[in-house]
Amino acid sequence: MRALRTAIYGLAIAGVSSALLGGCATTSQREMAQEVRLARAEAHQQYESRKDREDQQQPRVSGKLGLEDSVKLAMAHNKMLQQTMEEREAARGGVVGSRSAYLPSVGVTGQYQRLDEVSSFEIDTPEGKQTLQLGDVDNYSIALTVTQPIYAGGAISARVRAARLMSLYADQTVRAATQDVVYAAQSAYYDLLLSQHLVQIAEEDVRSAQAHLQTVEKRRAGGVVSDFDVLRAQVELSNYEANLLRARNAINISRANLIKILGISQESDFVLSDEFVFTPMQISMDDAVEAAFKNRPDLYSQEIQIRQQREQLRIARSRYLPTLNGYFTNTWAKPDPKSFASPTIEWGDTWQAGFQGAWPIFDGFQREGAIIQEKARLRQAELGLVAIEETALYELTQALLSVENADEFVRSQQLNLKRAGEGLRLAEVGYDQGINTQVELIDAQAALTTARVNYYQAIYQHVEAKLAVRRAMGTIVESGPAAEAKEAGRTTIETDAGAASGAK
Repeated sequence: MRALRTAIYGLAIAGVSSALLGGCATTSQREMAQEVRLARAEAHQQYESRKDREDQQQPRVSGKLGLEDSVKLAMAHNKMLQQTMEEREAARGGVVGSRSAYLPSVGVTGQYQRLDEVSSFEIDTPEGKQTLQLGDVDNYSIALTVTQPIYAGGAISARVRAARLMSLYADQTVRAATQDVVYAAQSAYYDLLLSQHLVQIAEEDVRSAQAHLQTVEKRRAGGVVSDFDVLRAQVELSNYEANLLRARNAINISRANLIKILGISQESDFVLSDEFVFTPMQISMDDAVEAAFKNRPDLYSQEIQIRQQREQLRIARSRYLPTLNGYFTNTWAKPDPKSFASPTIEWGDTWQAGFQGAWPIFDGFQREGAIIQEKARLRQAELGLVAIEETALYELTQALLSVENADEFVRSQQLNLKRAGEGLRLAEVGYDQGINTQVELIDAQAALTTARVNYYQAIYQHVEAKLAVRRAMGTIVESGPAAEAKEAGRTTIETDAGAASGAK
């Protein structure tokens, strides 16, 4: 009878399962596609609401914006940096969790068991035969167990040290991300500043071309020049207007990039207050290498990774050593676990305490395989440190050479800008006196435009090269306008640029 009841229960469960599976299988492909479309539409709505909330939370910047303020905004509101900051909290959680290995663990278990029948036997008593049953149909038990690790072959302390090293690794990850954000913010600031100067040059070229066209039209009305000269002036004006459109498009892109890096609202309305500064950089290769070895976050991270791998090797070797734990268990049960036969079923308890030890003798070479793997990873980490050091040396060499080349380029363009300005002045005087032709005047104007563009690009490349040096040394966070002002030989650009503008 009991077997028949069990078979009926099994058939009922199987039937219900088949019905559920059959209902799931009846979902058509069209319904699945509709669900996917609805999910994507809901995702878009969530994006719109999230975007509105982010726009409201992002600060709006107006007025003058300096380079130092840009760095502060980026460090406070850059989303990638904020995301990386959470690595510190995750590492802190690992340290807290690793300490629990030293503490005892407490567990509570409960159990209920229902028996169809209980064994019993009869005994003879003065009153007659009496039936005693062994146990009860309903059995309950609750157990409290406390386990205290005593020795684990050094694995516990190794795990704690590895967690602390991971916290240090997270600090270096945040520091590296901070340097990247600061570099990106400063580079984007200078990129927007260069775009602004290129727009100013293009606007001045357009105004100059418009004034020249008006002069040529007046001379044609007086019969001095031909229609070809007017047409040539019109073509030159159209070319300068096309350059202005491209420059304005570039400045919009540069502005959007800076806003994104700073993490501020796209509705911000600001003007850059800092100017390009040409400051020759005086640093030797030996000093740069020393700074890089002492400051680069990637070198620190790799050093920490080597030490972490050593701890992992200790953990693998600990599997050859025994483990020892102390334990205490208290059990409450009904029937009383101390009574094997009782006419009355009551609650009772029992306890036990002791030590548990284990020393694995053979585990199929798994321990030896793990040690071989950890040794190989340790060697990889050590070789990785050498590779990063070589990369640092290469980046420093490349950056310092770029600074030298940019320095020479700036000095050459300073002189060339003065020459181009003087050339345009002479061409304008000669054209007014009828000595120079219109083509010569247009060539002189184009030469000045090229010289001004090259000049600002040279300054921009010099500033970017110095940023690359500081980034390669790992000291870019300490750089900024205040550090720039302390360097010797400070020279602003505005003197030569103003002279060139006045020459026009």
